[in-house]
Amino acid sequence: MTTFMINRACCENGTGDDNQSKDCLDKWKIELVQVCNQYNEMVAETNSYHDAYINSFNWEAKLKKWLDLVESTDLKAGDVVTTLQFFIDQISILCENSQCTVEALEKITCLIKRIFDSFFTYEENQPGLKDRITAFKKEVECSNASDEDKADVIKCIEAYEAKIILVCELQNALLKKLLETLKYAVQLDHFFCDEDSGLKKKILAIIEDFEEGLPEEEQCSSGDHRDDETIESSEFPCNPNKVKPKPKFRIGEENTYYVELEDAYDAAIEKTKSLKQKWMEYKKKSDKKLSHKTSLTEAIRAAEAAESGK
Repeated sequence: MTTFMINRACCENGTGDDNQSKDCLDKWKIELVQVCNQYNEMVAETNSYHDAYINSFNWEAKLKKWLDLVESTDLKAGDVVTTLQFFIDQISILCENSQCTVEALEKITCLIKRIFDSFFTYEENQPGLKDRITAFKKEVECSNASDEDKADVIKCIEAYEAKIILVCELQNALLKKLLETLKYAVQLDHFFCDEDSGLKKKILAIIEDFEEGLPEEEQCSSGDHRDDETIESSEFPCNPNKVKPKPKFRIGEENTYYVELEDAYDAAIEKTKSLKQKWMEYKKKSDKKLSHKTSLTEAIRAAEAAESGK
């Protein structure tokens, strides 16, 4: 340090006397002020690039997380779609069977109702079987046949009439069961197969929703990163209110959101590398300037100590 302090290079034309040494010390102090100012400016600029680098790195990490989530969710969405497609196939089979069942039950119900209708009289000119048997019985009773013959025939008629009455008594219970079964079959068919609100339509809507991809949303792109000239003024990397990933699934590689997200991630990687490089460059310059400042400070301190010791 003593050698540096008395080195004539600091005062090129000096002779080493006291006045010349004081001039040298004053020059160092003036130079230190300049170096301090330069150092402070460089530190501020270095810190600015460091903050930009950290923001870019965090932004890159966030995009990477979103991208990983999108890709992993897309795989899971694919499994969901496959399962739903299988479910739809089974529901389609069920709908075919339920439609046939409803049609068959409707025909059976109508057929049985017509059978019961044949036992009753609804129009005077078309008497039912029950009234015909009653009328036939009266005709037999009023016939000229012997009482013994009448008794045999009436006995047969009454046995047949009793069976007809039993059948007629079954009408309400049987039709009630048939109509109840038909009701449940129609409800089942409606629940699964209705074109407006059936489960089949709802599942198809879910599959369609999974296959449609993302709605168009305002997203950040690689162009949203700030340039070096505006590194201190603009928000980095973009307005966070514009970045609201609301994906629908499935998300394919042709999906706008996926493509923009992938492009933004690639751009973020390059931006982070660039900012890191600039930060390191400015840090080296500021460290070099700090070394210069430290050397001057120590030299001035040693010179002042030497002066005070004379």
